[in-house]
Parts: sequence; C-alpha cells; structure tokens
Amino acid sequence: MKKLLVLLVLVMAFVSFAEVKNPDTFIYLGIADPETLDPHYAYDTASSNVLFNVYENLIMYEGDSLESFAPMLSTEVPTYENGLIRDGGRTFVFPIREGVKFHSGNTLTPADVEYSFERALLFDRSGGPIKMLIEAFTGAEFSSLQAWFEAYSGIPYSEAVGPDRNPTSPEARDLLIGFYNEVIDPIVEVEGNNVIFTLAEPYGPFMWLLAHYGTWSSILDSQYSIANGAWDGNPDGWWKWHDISAEESPLHTAVSGTGPYKLVEWDRAEQKTILERFEDYWREPAPIKNVIRWTIEEFSTRKAMLEAGDADFIYSDAIFVDQFVDEDGRSKIPGVKV
Repeated sequence: MKKLLVLLVLVMAFVSFAEVKNPDTFIYLGIADPETLDPHYAYDTASSNVLFNVYENLIMYEGDSLESFAPMLSTEVPTYENGLIRDGGRTFVFPIREGVKFHSGNTLTPADVEYSFERALLFDRSGGPIKMLIEAFTGAEFSSLQAWFEAYSGIPYSEAVGPDRNPTSPEARDLLIGFYNEVIDPIVEVEGNNVIFTLAEPYGPFMWLLAHYGTWSSILDSQYSIANGAWDGNPDGWWKWHDISAEESPLHTAVSGTGPYKLVEWDRAEQKTILERFEDYWREPAPIKNVIRWTIEEFSTRKAMLEAGDADFIYSDAIFVDQFVDEDGRSKIPGVKV
C-alpha cells in the first residue's frame, strides 16, 4: 500500500499492509474544496482531482507521453494514416466504444458525445475553460460564445437576451435558435457509431484539448444530465443555461460519468468528497474500493494524519520539505521515500 505526499515534489511512504488502518480506502488530504463537479465549469485543481476519476474523454495520453495518444471512449485515435483526420485537418472522426456504462446504468452512445460538446459550447461561462474549445472550433477567431453569436447575428448577446434570461423579442429568439441550428449543431455530428467534428480551420492543439485530464472535454451522460435539469438538447431555450454560476448548474453536484469511480457524497460542510469503485467499469475495476478527498487546511494536521496512517496522500508546499528529508535527500520519517 502506498502513502503519498505532494510537495511540488513527490514523497511516498511505503508501509506494510498490516499497518494500513483502512486498506480498502485511499485518503487524500488537500488544501481546498472542489469549486464544482460540473466538468464544463471546473477550472481549478481541487475540482479536477475528483472529475479525473469519475469522467472520461474520447482519448487519453499514452503512458507518460504528452505527445502521443491512446483510445479511451473512442476505439481509435484519429490520424491521417487511418483516414480519421480528413480535409487537411478540418475533420476528425471518432468511432465510439460500445458497451460502456455510465454510473447511472445508461449506456454510452455517440449521441452522448454530441450532447457533451454542444452543451459545453452553449454553457460557456465567463472566465471558464470552454473558451479553449471555442477557439479550436472557430480557428481562434472567437474565444467566447457571446462574441461568436454577435458575429453571426450582428447584435450583441446582451441585446438578444435580457437579464431575466429570456429573448428580448421574437426576432432575437429566432436569431438565437438560428445560431444553434446553423453554427453549433453542424460542428459535432453523429454518423452511425462515429462522431464527426468539423473545424473552421486546422487547429494544431485540437487533440490535446480532447485528451483525458481536460475536464472541459469530458463525456456526459446526456439522459442523466437532462433528467437532472441540464440543457435539454433543444435549440429553443439553450440560452437559459448559458454563463450561469456554479451553484446554478444542475451538474454542480449531479454526476454520472464512465470513470472508474462514482460519486457517493460531496459533503461541503465537512469539505469531504467520497468516491466508490464503479463495479461496471468498462476496463478492469479499480484496485481500491473507496477514495476520500478531504480538505484539511492546517499543514501540521495533514502531516500528523499521514504519520498516524490516517491519510495516504497529502498536499504540502515545498517550504516544508525539510520536515521530511535531510540535506542528502534521505527520509526523516520511517517508511517515507522522496
């Protein structure tokens, strides 16, 4: 069993199985609580720590490489050689893996992928991560949905949608619906078991934006999301879900991904997030049954819990490294290796 300490360097404590108080539970102590569990809103480390384990992407990095990719929810990584990158880098085709279950019990379909990216673009909140996808799809011409809409409609978004999130006129409603039908919808399409992305121009970092660890490209359970109050998939009304706060998002606490762990509880009063192994995970089930992410702001408390065996992985600033290792880099704490 491993015990880990993040210092901006990595400190690992190796203990015998008998010494572990909770061998079926991995406990991580951090310094901040997640801001949200909505992957299209999240742009902070604490949220990502949780989301990486419950949601998945079309592709992932291959091993330790940051330059090559492996399939994830797509069964192939598009390349020019396999014919899945076309039109000079403007079209990307992803065959979607079959038989994958969401935590809700729903089965992954290409429609879930289409919904996920359309919802992300329409959701685009101020200062959020979706600007990266908008830049990718528009050839870096726009970095916000509102600027994109204004270029399409000829009027500012604020003149089309009032403070009450309703269209300011029937003409404004028509423009909003037209923006979805003519601009957003054609970007991501389903053909059989394939999802096809169409970019305005070739965009070099596109594959990196889709890879796992980019929460903004997480694949949502569309049925579950809609049932819990997220965008309903219709062109008429999408603006009601645009640029809302974290707490206003129906997916702030409602989570159904395909990842190896599913959400059991996010206790914001205790600043504790509890995950449980997803037994129907499409790959091999995770080796540890439970994961607890707990916010403990005081460093001395985190350190004491690590030493007592009450935590397996803690965050610490590098200024405290001398509490764990001597000048020669040897551990001061039995069982801890830096």
